[in-house]
Amino acid sequence: MITLNSISHTYPGENEAALRDVSLTLEDATVTALVGPNGSGKTTLMQILGGLMAPTSGSISIDGSQASADDLLTGSIIASSARDFDELYSQSLVAYARLRPTWDEQLFAHYAERFDLRVNRKYVRKLSGGQAAILSASIALASGAPLTLLDEVQAPLDVPTRYALYEEILALAGECMEGKRPRRRFLISSHMVSELEKVAEDVIVLKKSELLAHETIDDFTCRVSALTGHASDIERFLAAHPDLAVIASRELGSTREIVVDLRGSAVGDIELASHSLTASPCSFQDAFAYLIQENDQ
Repeated sequence: MITLNSISHTYPGENEAALRDVSLTLEDATVTALVGPNGSGKTTLMQILGGLMAPTSGSISIDGSQASADDLLTGSIIASSARDFDELYSQSLVAYARLRPTWDEQLFAHYAERFDLRVNRKYVRKLSGGQAAILSASIALASGAPLTLLDEVQAPLDVPTRYALYEEILALAGECMEGKRPRRRFLISSHMVSELEKVAEDVIVLKKSELLAHETIDDFTCRVSALTGHASDIERFLAAHPDLAVIASRELGSTREIVVDLRGSAVGDIELASHSLTASPCSFQDAFAYLIQENDQ
């Protein structure tokens, strides 16, 4: 269990905080999605979790004991699409990764074959963005690190390769859950929100450096629903629930559709039927978009 206690961070020379009072706990969920608009603090959060920087304030504990930056650094690995290792040979990069006591050579060989990785005395900078990213992701997955942080590593990949990477993450996470491998947590950030719905078990949402939500994918998806009915029935329903915020609304002739956050409300199927309304849950991507929009209002 990894707990963040009121984590804030402001970069030197900056007035605005990159993260502001973020508190959350990563418990048993194996794969967590980290989503948010550009500049929301996703990369900063990952670098703090990875021990690459210390927060300006707040603390992190692992299984109840306060964790130092060294604890976080040795217990995690970060893979991204940034070209941080361009001046290394791919062979040297893998050789360095093999120093980890948890390294799995057989697993890396599997990734090398599936993704056609060529590990040789060739500078990483001579690889395409996609090749460099999948090399970084393969090293991270084979590292055996208890906390594996994938920061937009899939961004340069074509669709088939992205989906193949998701398959490998799910397969590895499944083996960890079944006890076939040591316990691991995977935190994946991406702007491709819709693709994470079938990969992650829970989601962390950041907006303007603050935590907006941390819940299971199912709870997050169910929290936002589209209610459709005759305009007069919609008005009657809203009058009966004045505290229910309308996130979005549109007219379809005499029919009206509203998008509402039903989380924490007592509204159920029976009451909706009594108002002649039909409800349909929004997709994960739409729920994310509506949550961000609602926060701006």
